[in-house]
Amino acid sequence: MDRRKCTYFFTHLMGVVAFIALAWMPVAYGKTCTEREASAADAAIDHLDTWANVNEAFNKYAQCDDGEIAEGNSEAVARLPVDHWHTLPQLGVLIKGNPSLKAFVLRHIDTTLDTDDLSRIAKLSTSSCPIGMSSLCRELAAATEKVMP
Repeated sequence: MDRRKCTYFFTHLMGVVAFIALAWMPVAYGKTCTEREASAADAAIDHLDTWANVNEAFNKYAQCDDGEIAEGNSEAVARLPVDHWHTLPQLGVLIKGNPSLKAFVLRHIDTTLDTDDLSRIAKLSTSSCPIGMSSLCRELAAATEKVMP
């Protein structure tokens, strides 16, 4: 192919790729958060005291994970490893059944969290990792390292 044909081909190919990406964007990001769902998601934050409850809220209200709700989710997600590190294997089991839960948990190890909590998660991830959880522990440690001052 000469240079002009090649440029023409790739220009059109990129247009098709962009169209497909835009067409599938709503599918990739899920549905919009309604006012009722936002209210329910906000209320659910107070009950995110187990990994099972985090998983349930994630499944129901992932589309509402923004702003104040996201901050509440971050605090709740951090409290579990900080206060109940021994429950990490329960998270591992839930992640096997719902792999996107891991990304949700790791995304909520963020700059809104208290530095002491981040330090504790980092320390536990490297010094007290439960058997069979080494991959998740490494990812938790990396997530804390990214956001710690």
